[in-house]
Formats: sequence, C-alpha cells, structure tokens
Amino acid sequence: MRPVDLWRHSSFRLALGVTLAVLGALILVGALGYTVLHRQLADRQDARLMEIFTTLQQSDVTDKQDLVESIAARIKASPNYSSVFLLRDAAGEILAANIQDVPIKSGWSTVEASALGVQSDYPYRVYAGDLNSEYLVVGLSNADLDDLSEIILAGFGWSALAVLIAAIAAGSWIASRLQRRLSDVTSTLHRVAGGDLSTRLAVSGRGDDLDLISGEINHTLSRLGALVEAMRQVSADIAHELRTPLNRLRIHIEQAARSAASSAPVGDDLAAAIVQSEAIDQTFSALLRIAQIEAGARREKFAPVDLAALLGDVGDIYAEVADDAGQTLLCDMAGAAWVMGDKELLTQTFANLIENAIRHCPTGTLITCKVRAEGTRVMASVSDTGPGIPAGERELVLRRLYRLEKSRTTEGTGLGLSLVKAVADLHGAELGLVDALPGLRVELQFARIVGAS
Repeated sequence: MRPVDLWRHSSFRLALGVTLAVLGALILVGALGYTVLHRQLADRQDARLMEIFTTLQQSDVTDKQDLVESIAARIKASPNYSSVFLLRDAAGEILAANIQDVPIKSGWSTVEASALGVQSDYPYRVYAGDLNSEYLVVGLSNADLDDLSEIILAGFGWSALAVLIAAIAAGSWIASRLQRRLSDVTSTLHRVAGGDLSTRLAVSGRGDDLDLISGEINHTLSRLGALVEAMRQVSADIAHELRTPLNRLRIHIEQAARSAASSAPVGDDLAAAIVQSEAIDQTFSALLRIAQIEAGARREKFAPVDLAALLGDVGDIYAEVADDAGQTLLCDMAGAAWVMGDKELLTQTFANLIENAIRHCPTGTLITCKVRAEGTRVMASVSDTGPGIPAGERELVLRRLYRLEKSRTTEGTGLGLSLVKAVADLHGAELGLVDALPGLRVELQFARIVGAS
C-alpha cells in the first residue's frame, strides 16, 4: 500500500490519533513529574548548601583560623570544582577561595561558571552572606541536576519517537489488513450486483467486528437469495396454475363466439367464462394481499387483541358450516390471551385454517381450536383428525399456489396457508405444522401482552 493511501484509511488515522493522544498525555504527565522531581532535587541541593554555610558559620564563631582552615580543606576536597568557596574579610582581602573575586549579592542566586572563573558548562547554585566580620560565598555545581534533566528529556524524546514509529507501523498493518477484507466485501458485492447471489464473505472466526459485519452480510445475502428464488418459484407457479383456468376461459369465450355465429344461445358459455374470470381475479387478489402483508403495510393497524375471544368468535361462525359437512368443530379456550396484532388479518388467518380443515377432511372429522396463554407466549392452534399432510410436503404447502395432489380436485387457490404464513411473519409469530396423531395441527406462537385488557 502506498504511503499516500494510508491517510485515506480511518483505521490508520484512528491508530495515529490514539497514539498522538497517548503521547500528549504522557508528555503532560512526564512534564509534571519532571517539574516535581527537579524541584525536589533543587530543594535538596539548597538544603545541602545551607548546611555547609551554617557549619562554616559556626566555625567562625569558634575561631576565625578554624574557619579558614575548614574552607581550605573543603576546597582541597573538591578539585573538580563541584563546590566553590570565597571568604573575604571586612577589608576586602580574600582569606580563602577557589573562584575569582566577583561581586555576588547576599542570598540565593544562580551564577554561570565563567563568571566565577571556572571552566565548566554548568552553572552554580550560590548562597552568600555575612559572618561576624567576613563575607562568605558558598556554591554547588548544577552538573548532576542538569545531567538528570538531559537524561529525562532524551529518554522522553526517544520513547516518543519509538512509540510514534510503532504506531505508524501498527496503523499501516491494520489498514492493510482491513483493506484486504474490505476489498473482499467490495468484490463480493460486485458479484452480487452481477446476479451471483450464491457468493459469500469469508469469516475469519475471530469474532471481531468485521466478522460480525460479514456474518450479517452473508445472512442478508442468504435472505435475498431465498426471496429471489421464491419470486422465481412464484412466477413459475403462477404460470403453471393459471394456465388451466385461462385455457378454460378461452374455450368458453370461443364457444360463446361460435354459438353467437350460429344464432345459438350463449348464456351458459358466458356464465362459465365469468366463473373462470372470477376465479382468476380471486387468485391475483390473494397474491396481492399476501404481497402487501409481507411488505408490512398493515403493521400500523396493530392493537391489543384477545386471541382467545377472536378464535372463539371465528369458531362459532364456522360451527354450523362444519356441522353441515358432517364434522364437529370444538373451541377450547382457557381465559384471555392478549397479543399485539391486526384483528382483521388474524381473523382471516384462523378462518383460512378452519376452512382448510373443513374442505379437505372427510365426514366425521373432529376439528379443535385451542388457545393457551403461558408465561410470555400465547399458543393458538387449529387441529383436525383428518388425513393430514405428509411430513415431506409441510414446508411446500406454505408456498404460494402449491397444492397437494389429492386436493387439486377441490376448490381453492392454493394460497390459504401462504397467507397464514405471511400473517404469522408480520406478527413475529412462529408457525408450525405438526402431526395431530391422527390428522394435522397448525400451531401459532405469539408474544404475549401481560396485563392488557
């Protein structure tokens, strides 16, 4: 990756920004620590300087000659001029010294070595004051203090440079690694845009944020592929299922045209054509309704619904229909069961399930509608003791226009269970088709609203 490209990557800028922020904090803390340390060492040096001055002052009180000898001994013990002394009497005569006779004001001061006549690159911390009749100057070199300052500053400088280089290297590595994975994403999306919905992103397995994003993209692609395949299947099913009613419609119209040409009655042929056109219209209306439900167009009509009361009302309506078909319809409700949903769609859903059971089950079948509210879930089911649906076809019957071979001679569009699935998905309900032993049980599990009324 070219250096000019690094700055374009947010990962590199983030790594560099974090590094600079950390460096800034370290420099601030280091400067504060250095200031405190320097101040403490300077205070210790001043205390040592004051101790020397006080000791010499006490020698002067005892005997002037002892003072001169004591200073001379200290000068001899400091050949490298780490300590400097100047003792002058009242007449201005130098009694003992290892520096030039320079005017130094009383009290504390910092004096350059050259001003004292000393060959050194370091200044001196000096304290001067009167004794009895003498004037004493005592000083200590700042060499240790200045060397420590240079070491600390050099250490901070090299550390900062090393951290900055490491940050640039780490940022470059992260940016390159991230770019490779982003390039994979871009390449995958280009293939998807070209129509290849089977392509997937590689997941490293480390569980990082890019793995999470890749997993979500793969899930989206799987969902998109399933939807596209479903659309293709629906198109094929529509073409297959509507071919027969359209051919029948054409035959009836052609027969009516021939009858009209021969002055024969055309009423029966036109009536049959109308029946066929109404069946086709019902199929397309059902398909449109399912599409609207899947698009979530009815979600704004959601409100609290007592599923037990709703299914009980639907059961009461269809009880006589089942009785006319020689069947028995029972409702088993155990108290209110509140869910959030579209009352009209839920009513149509359970009506479809009961109609399917009545239409496809023989005389003597027992149809049972049941609702139970347990914990955070509401279970609603419609079961029958009829022939049921083979296990291998239970997923297929949820497709649009799919019909079991044995039910092709009965009325219907093959869209009843498709609408049930669409309504279940809209409500976030779990739909299941299971054996009732004998027969089939269609189960719907909804999220329960506790405390609704």
